[in-house]
Amino acid sequence: MSERRTALFPRPRLLMTESREEFDQVRNSLEREIQPRGTIEQMYVHDMAYIVWEIRRLRRCKDTIINVAFRTGLERVLQQLLRRPSDSWADRWEIEGLALRWFTDPKAKKEVTELLQEFELDEVAIEAEAIRECSQSLEQLDRMLRSLEARRDRTLALVTEYRVNLAHQLRGSAERMLQDSNVRRLDNNAKKTA
Repeated sequence: MSERRTALFPRPRLLMTESREEFDQVRNSLEREIQPRGTIEQMYVHDMAYIVWEIRRLRRCKDTIINVAFRTGLERVLQQLLRRPSDSWADRWEIEGLALRWFTDPKAKKEVTELLQEFELDEVAIEAEAIRECSQSLEQLDRMLRSLEARRDRTLALVTEYRVNLAHQLRGSAERMLQDSNVRRLDNNAKKTA
């Protein structure tokens, strides 16, 4: 990274689980793709790298949120399937224990699978309950993602618009210079013939 780029665009603050090298790869990939010319375009690429990184982060979080909700989802499915008239603390303790063991104990996993099959269900029922459990968080993440994706698209459009406007400006300047040069030439030729 050049000293100029570091001074103009400070290193991003990353979460403790994120890799600076991976962020740099994203930014460098965008630079290779867009090939920024000048500070303005470099600014757009830098902003784009942050936006793309945020999108990656939120997408990764969605999967994690669902995975974290799996235990609660499994407990709720088991509560519905094993509903007993007493619904005592002992029953809840048994369900919570089975749900916890499901993650590490093959026997518990088999027991849950067989129970689900009795009701013509499979592990998708657990996924569905986990997703339902965290649906508000997922909805909020989706709104954030849509906002970031719109910003990303606007930034790409701005790069294009900037380049088009710059090309028009350069073309106009070149034409004025050529016209100015032709006028001087004509003026000089007129003076020589006079």
